[in-house]
Amino acid sequence: MEKIAFALLVASRKLCPYFQAHPIVVMTNQPIRKTMNKMDAAGRLIKWAIELGQFDIEYQPRAAIKAQVMADFIVEFTYPYKEEEPPMKTWTVQTDGFTTRKVGGAGVVLISLEKETLKYVVRLQFLATNNEAEYEALLIGLSLAKALREKNLIIQVDYQLIIGQIKGDYEAKEERMQKYLKII
Repeated sequence: MEKIAFALLVASRKLCPYFQAHPIVVMTNQPIRKTMNKMDAAGRLIKWAIELGQFDIEYQPRAAIKAQVMADFIVEFTYPYKEEEPPMKTWTVQTDGFTTRKVGGAGVVLISLEKETLKYVVRLQFLATNNEAEYEALLIGLSLAKALREKNLIIQVDYQLIIGQIKGDYEAKEERMQKYLKII
């Protein structure tokens, strides 16, 4: 009982302007009004009753909730049960291409669902641009996944241009880039 009275007191202190401007209705199944107005109540309950007496507070018994209202409430605020689907066997393919003045290369990391990691580095046998090295890395990653007979892949490429061209957001203008895009 004291907990409810204390909660009401704290709310009245924090929300004093609202308590002063509006009538407050406290719905509870506890006889809070009788308890706070007893002459033999504990000292702090009397102090709280005096402090709360300045507000227009009405205490009403909480009515029973009808069965249909409760059922509607439960239906509205619960999430439907979904049977968990077994996880698909998905591999993650991470690629990165790199170039220097003399050499280009491609790095590929394949990660299985069980977190097994396969790492590959390939040296390109031709002078390549950064874009070409990125495409080569992606092609190598896809070839490795195909060799492993993996069809469900998450592909992570760090080069925005390649991602944009594959999605169709960017146009591949150079003939070599168009060929790479067609192969992908």
